[in-house]
Amino acid sequence: MKAEKPGELNRLSGLSGGTRLYLIAGPDESTCATVGGHLVALAGNEAERIDLSNEELKRDPARLATEAASLSLFAGERVIRLSILGSGDDCVEAVAALFSADAAPNIVVAMAPGMTKKAKLMKLVEDSPLARAAVCYQPDTRELVAIAVAAARDEGLQLGSREAAILIDLISGDQKLLVREIEKLALYLDAAPDRQRQVAAEDITALGAGIDEEDIGACINVALAGKVADLPAMLATAEAVGVADIRIVRALAIRVQLLVRLRAEVDGGQHPRTLVDDRRYGIFWKEKDAVTAQLRLWDSIRLARLMSLLLGCERALKTSGTAGSVLLRRLLVDISRQAARAR
Repeated sequence: MKAEKPGELNRLSGLSGGTRLYLIAGPDESTCATVGGHLVALAGNEAERIDLSNEELKRDPARLATEAASLSLFAGERVIRLSILGSGDDCVEAVAALFSADAAPNIVVAMAPGMTKKAKLMKLVEDSPLARAAVCYQPDTRELVAIAVAAARDEGLQLGSREAAILIDLISGDQKLLVREIEKLALYLDAAPDRQRQVAAEDITALGAGIDEEDIGACINVALAGKVADLPAMLATAEAVGVADIRIVRALAIRVQLLVRLRAEVDGGQHPRTLVDDRRYGIFWKEKDAVTAQLRLWDSIRLARLMSLLLGCERALKTSGTAGSVLLRRLLVDISRQAARAR
């Protein structure tokens, strides 16, 4: 069926027995993770979780259908979490096998934050009555304010539009952080659905929302902008606060995927800033200047090569016994040097 809005899947109260696969894609990684996490949680706390990647399915396309049909030895339910990096083309054969299998009682939740709506896998899913899909774009500030106010209300918090805007500004529009900060505010103010509390700007400041531990975007922008001298300090900060390498490489891959889409439009004659301001691409306002500058530094050929390197880097990070962290840092240095030469 045609791709739905993320909110429609996020409002589901149960997983449909007639749906074998839920696909959550699009450039907004935060919304992808939120919706995907909600769907997985619907399987229940006791359900067995099986994690697969597109690399594994590329090596063994039959595995997805096999896992979807297998019975759990330890739990009554199983749910398969499929992580897809890139276009998802290497999952098409596996998903087609899942749809043609005689039986597949175990639901598959696939999260593909780098996938576009025009991808082959998206078309396959949209054409199947056994699947549902959603494409996630970064909401604008007005939409984020509404999301924040509604989420706060569920926690027993009365959050005004002004205070919601302050919170959103501090967390740079990250919806996963938004949920966490609202939960922290509810604990701080001793709020509950039957115990309403008003949120003041001072409460948000007191909790220190938006601290650097989640600011992976800074590392990405430093590398892609060619700020070689600033990169060591950014990496040291990320390591000190415990930001996982896999999150950096995935966030970078999502940004590169976005740049690939935009660059194709620029090569066709579109102005970079006009594209960045287009709401279809869901670019958060704080990132617009950085993305515009990156479009001018990176051409289509170099972006394609960079995506291939990022896929290899993620494989290394997932494989034990490799120097994945070292490779990531070396790759980030190489990226920043290439961008510096293009300036």
